[in-house]
Amino acid sequence: MTPEQWEKVSEIYTAAAELDSGERKVFLEKMCAGDETLRREVESLLAANAQAGNFISEPLIKDISPFLKIKESNSLPGKTLGHYQIISRIGTGGMGEVYLAKDSRLNRLVALKTLPVSFLNHPNYLRRFETEAKAAASLN
Repeated sequence: MTPEQWEKVSEIYTAAAELDSGERKVFLEKMCAGDETLRREVESLLAANAQAGNFISEPLIKDISPFLKIKESNSLPGKTLGHYQIISRIGTGGMGEVYLAKDSRLNRLVALKTLPVSFLNHPNYLRRFETEAKAAASLN
């Protein structure tokens, strides 16, 4: 798709996201005017948004404050996790650490996020992590 086409996708998506499902169907039929590629792209973004829910609309700081005493670790660079060779740490946040890694299967650089071990017994945090991963995976 061209930048102009992506701009149109963005405009339609933004407007459609504000509508309820009944209004959205009519709106998409009108705005996409038979352009199935355009409609598929918009519907794909709407589905990803629905799947992601509100995982970034609420601040997590109050939920994760008990875990913020976790010490930062810089011990992963140079190690291998599965088929990922950890190169360096990119950043650290309340939900974990993000590393630059090389995917040895696909021979490409990726961002790899790890969660603190203390989160393993908290289904709510694991669910948010999974939702975040799915939302990120839906980006092109």
